[in-house]
Amino acid sequence: MKLTPLAAALLAVSSLAHAGTTVQDLGPATLSYDDATPFAWLNSWGSSGSSFSFEWAVPNAVQVVSTGPLVTATIQLPSFTLTANAGYTLNGVFTGFLGNLAYTEIGGATTGILAYADVSVNGGPVTHLAGGVGWTSTSSGPGFNLGYFADSASTPVLGSYGSITVSNASIVLSATGGTFSSIQSNPQNRLHFDYQAAAVPEPETYALMMAGLGLIGFIARRRQR
Repeated sequence: MKLTPLAAALLAVSSLAHAGTTVQDLGPATLSYDDATPFAWLNSWGSSGSSFSFEWAVPNAVQVVSTGPLVTATIQLPSFTLTANAGYTLNGVFTGFLGNLAYTEIGGATTGILAYADVSVNGGPVTHLAGGVGWTSTSSGPGFNLGYFADSASTPVLGSYGSITVSNASIVLSATGGTFSSIQSNPQNRLHFDYQAAAVPEPETYALMMAGLGLIGFIARRRQR
């Protein structure tokens, strides 16, 4: 039996004014993040066309085990602010993903994951997010259910923006009832984010473009005479 999911939350965290902050240049943007959580340091980042990504490996500390009574575990996620570098702008949607954390439920037990986060664009008003992380059952039968938790969430389509901050983020794992239940991370689990960025022409480029358009117009007028 599973807990009823709510809309999945964007996963992440933030206030960066402390000693555990790492700054990483990702190319089109710079990521400032809290490395003092169990997730520690950024695992990888990459790109495909105008789409870019970064992610953390989910540590072994992300787990909960119960033999009947309710047991919960609150895990803080890494705080971060993503800021466009000079010559670039961020745009489109920003997406977060968490997965795939394995669960085991024996004897009618129940497991669940709730996610919380605050999101702010360009230092503007904070949007508070909260919801359940979805699950997939891979094997079940009389008295047992096995599967994994995995979910993603995206912002609405954003126009051009300079930064996005995700703060006060956490996940709460719970296991209760039955004879045994657990949620367990593994080396393949990841906390992953996707964003889009585009190059912004420098003022000199605009000037050359305008000069080129002027020249084309001049030639066209001469040909009409």
